Amino acid sequence: MSNARHHEVIIIGGGLAGLSCAVQLANSGVQSAVLEATDRVGGRVRSDVINGFTLDVGFQVLLTAYPSCQELLDYSALRLRYFDPGALIRQSGQFTELADPWRNPSKAWATITNPVGSLADKLRIWRLRSKTCRGSLAELYQRPHQTTEEYLRDFGFSERMLNQFFRPFIGGVFLDESLSVSSRMLEFVFRMFSMGGIAIPADGMAAIPRQLAEKLPRGSVNFQSSVVRLEGNRVILADGHSLTADHIVIATESNAAARLLELPEIQTSWSETTTLYYASPQCNEKHKSLILRGDENGPIQTATIISNVAEEYAPKKTSLVSVSLSPNRERTSDESELLAKQQLTDWFGEQVCDWELLQTYQVPYGLPAIDMDPVIRSPEVRDRQNTYICGDHCETPSIEGAMHSGIRAAASILKRQTSI
Repeated sequence: MSNARHHEVIIIGGGLAGLSCAVQLANSGVQSAVLEATDRVGGRVRSDVINGFTLDVGFQVLLTAYPSCQELLDYSALRLRYFDPGALIRQSGQFTELADPWRNPSKAWATITNPVGSLADKLRIWRLRSKTCRGSLAELYQRPHQTTEEYLRDFGFSERMLNQFFRPFIGGVFLDESLSVSSRMLEFVFRMFSMGGIAIPADGMAAIPRQLAEKLPRGSVNFQSSVVRLEGNRVILADGHSLTADHIVIATESNAAARLLELPEIQTSWSETTTLYYASPQCNEKHKSLILRGDENGPIQTATIISNVAEEYAPKKTSLVSVSLSPNRERTSDESELLAKQQLTDWFGEQVCDWELLQTYQVPYGLPAIDMDPVIRSPEVRDRQNTYICGDHCETPSIEGAMHSGIRAAASILKRQTSI
């Protein structure tokens, strides 16, 4: 902790939103103190290294079309490793490829003739892609709001396409297979998937917040600095110390922000997820696509041989498999792991017997469940002068939502300073 007790800006929370706010301020010559309660930056974007394997805490990817990521991140320095566009979908006991014909024209015919959905469904995907890529993001956020399921049914997609593609795909992205998320979120994420690549940094997703933190002046981030309450422009820490600031930014998750600001209405419910990681001798499968469970009813929602995408995730001559499970509170974790291993054996054969379960991540706070109506919350806190809020609960529950909300909070501070 810096010895300074007064700062231009104090940012509570060292996740993507808080770090993006701090970087944007620093780029304009405004220094800030970032107070992070834990021993590392990143919030929910974290990676562990176990036995030489890099494990992201929950399956996460970077969509390179995110505007805020393009603005603040150095993609080449992150050494991004890319997924193949499209997906492998389990259908009638085998895998079928749903490729992206815009990026891989050679697979257009195979995609048209595969049994996932009808030809009409595939034409509707083309129409959906075209619609979501039109106009600005700001305009997209103002489009009529309904649930994703209602939207897709109105669009004409068949029941088979909803269940075999959209439920596992959207369930994996938003951690909600009910398709109850806002149609604006569907359009947003479909646009991002269509306009850019799907990637992970060679050193794990935690490389993203680390890169943001490295852009800040030395000493900006203060670890193990838990905030217990606010008193006007004073921030009270758990160790009894206090700091003051001209501007205070709350960049925590929604429920912690509600407690600090005494605004229970900004609390959100949360979608949870469970991710299993398996280490194996070098896997026989070579594809680099996301795998969807398709027409099967097992616990697996999606899976990826993540070391095929980024070989740095696993030691040489080994493979790392990431498996995301559908939420099911009726099963114990042991039961889910056993059923997942059985399902993987059906998919990949006897080689799965040699796969070792490295780690199970049960993530109760995966993504905030918000309806995006209104889609974007003002960064300025009502009835509290020079106090701001940011996080993915203020915009879209995504990396883009977190980082863009931090950028907007910084813009509000800079505007306020200019007007004084």
